[in-house]
Amino acid sequence: MGRDYFFDRDIIIDKEGNVYTILTNYNPPGYVFAYLKYVYTGKGLWKGYERIFKKYGVHNLIKINQMFSFESCYDASFPIVLLSNISRHLKPEERLQEILKKSARDNIIYTLINFIEDYVRVNNVGVTGSILLDNYHNNSDIDIIIYGRKGALDFIESFDGFEKDYEWIIEANENYGIDFANLLYDNRRRGIYKGMKISVLFADDKPWRYCNDVCKKVGKVRFRAHISGDYEALIYPSIAYVLGNNEYNVSKIISYEGIFSSVLFGERQAEIEGLLMRCEKENVVIVGDRDVRGFIRPL
Repeated sequence: MGRDYFFDRDIIIDKEGNVYTILTNYNPPGYVFAYLKYVYTGKGLWKGYERIFKKYGVHNLIKINQMFSFESCYDASFPIVLLSNISRHLKPEERLQEILKKSARDNIIYTLINFIEDYVRVNNVGVTGSILLDNYHNNSDIDIIIYGRKGALDFIESFDGFEKDYEWIIEANENYGIDFANLLYDNRRRGIYKGMKISVLFADDKPWRYCNDVCKKVGKVRFRAHISGDYEALIYPSIAYVLGNNEYNVSKIISYEGIFSSVLFGERQAEIEGLLMRCEKENVVIVGDRDVRGFIRPL
């Protein structure tokens, strides 16, 4: 029997047929954090679905016309879908098992199977994005997701990397208004394989406790720090820890912008701009707030 809780990058379909992608492993009471990605119009590349969320980033997410909920614990609003309005819950791990049991019917599925068999030497893995929804087209990306600490670190440590995706660097610079996306690129996470674009994503293998801490906004800050991130930097939201003292007494960086995940993994000096939050246990900086977009630039 499949799981009845939600993980980051699951897909849900509401009773009107709208398609959403789950954000985070939080499972609040009565709803889920999820953003609207597709609506069915009978037109478009995605087998009749039109993509609503066309470019990633919190600055684009907040423009989507869907329900948002103010979460007092986090002093921020998140896009949500009520549990009572969910008609289907699509799980990446179930979809991948279904694909692996059948013969490849096209080049995208053939490439996915090849990559899984050759490079993903873990069991806890799935496929998300348009392949999970089964509305992919000939130029769709392949989005693989690996669950849990061991699987994530085993893959990162063993995979030599993809052929570099230069288009990702150009698009990231334009979308986020930065000029250092080349420093954020990690060819173990995304790139070209047999002529196709593949992303490898990571998610925790357990649901999270909702509202475990209470935080309040303080204001925009920018500072330099020595940061270090392990497995928590690979999942969403990404977390790294600040080593040593700093002027704002910040102990943790939390990024809701997936583009900075690879920079938070490992140990380095970085310049950080974001929203200072005073929580019950510590001071943290959020990168990816609706009012303070922020960035993490490796030095």
